[in-house]
Amino acid sequence: MKKENEGRRFHVVYLGESGFPIGLAAIQKTILLGKALTAAGASMTVINRKGKFDPAKPIQLEPRGKYEGIDYVYTSGTVYKPRGFFQRNLQKLKGLIGEYRYLRRLARKGSLDAGIISCRDFLQVAMYRLYSMLLGFPIALLYVEFASAMEHRRGLYTRINDYLFDNFMVKRMDASLPISELLADNFRKVAPGKPIFKIPVICDFKPFEQPKKENSEPYFLYCGALSYKEVVDFILESFDRMPEGSDVKLHLLVSGGKKSEYEQLNADISKMKKADKVRVFSNVPYSELVDLYVNAVGLLIPLRPTLQDSARFPHKIGEYTAAANPIITTRVGEVPFYFEDGKTALISENYDSAEYAEKMKFVIDHPEEALRIGAQGRELGLREFNYLNYGPRLKSFLGNLNGNGKHA
Repeated sequence: MKKENEGRRFHVVYLGESGFPIGLAAIQKTILLGKALTAAGASMTVINRKGKFDPAKPIQLEPRGKYEGIDYVYTSGTVYKPRGFFQRNLQKLKGLIGEYRYLRRLARKGSLDAGIISCRDFLQVAMYRLYSMLLGFPIALLYVEFASAMEHRRGLYTRINDYLFDNFMVKRMDASLPISELLADNFRKVAPGKPIFKIPVICDFKPFEQPKKENSEPYFLYCGALSYKEVVDFILESFDRMPEGSDVKLHLLVSGGKKSEYEQLNADISKMKKADKVRVFSNVPYSELVDLYVNAVGLLIPLRPTLQDSARFPHKIGEYTAAANPIITTRVGEVPFYFEDGKTALISENYDSAEYAEKMKFVIDHPEEALRIGAQGRELGLREFNYLNYGPRLKSFLGNLNGNGKHA
């Protein structure tokens, strides 16, 4: 990377995200990638094209600044999303123009070395492809989902967008940063010969280095979006199948969702035999989330035998390993590439509530063995999912792209 030898830090722009630095899995991964690159001697700027936050709920966030060593900018000039239709679209136009001008200024200063794209919008990514060609910088796709296989993405426009993205845009990237073997294989198929650097789930393990509370009530914990209602229902059914007599609870930490969806969830829980042992959390601060992870007896993440779940690798699996408690999952997707049943996780062979309940029962019946599995899961996580391990390799990978879908 000769540019760095000229006394300037290798600079990466992060495109397609909105709301930085406040948010859940996608924003957390953005932060970790930025911190990894910074620790490796590079720098990263997150470019937010438009504001995302409700102006009726003011937040302490400037349109331009630095967060944990990562530069960010809102090219619309505001972090808020206007309520009026005209104002929203005017802001989008301002952000679009501002984004290109910002990239052009970086290019003219010789400070636009590579771009990472985190977006599934076909037209927006097509625009980034055009920018990269006009301004002469390579782009790598952060490839974390098979868009057209995502069941909760419905509607004609969304389906058309996802089809075009998967079939026409993915292969036009200079490189790919897939999260799973399935997505890596798909990129090899649609873009043969183009560079690939697999980045699985990544995590900062430091916040999880805290002692467990003594004599706290035992509970299983599931953390996920309410849009995965089928998975939540599966967990409720599995928990209800566990033998009577245990005082273990179930904590559901859900995010997103409409008021009607929360009402439906509460109605479903009320019909359970163990309804009094289920507690629902939402909008939990990260420090409290870590505390809930660390003090659980088991961490639940059943993956379904679908193309969607085979392609993805949930962010919380990295955090689950950091908590050093046994992960209870299913043999789908990335799980068998990293985890071994009874050693680093408890893995149900099938997506079957009775079988899954048996894995949960094992934790209650064999608490010392469960703690050992959790500890070994953490050791695996430190080897495979620690974000700091990926900084030098990501910097080198991006630095060797030449913008023609090849390594220099």
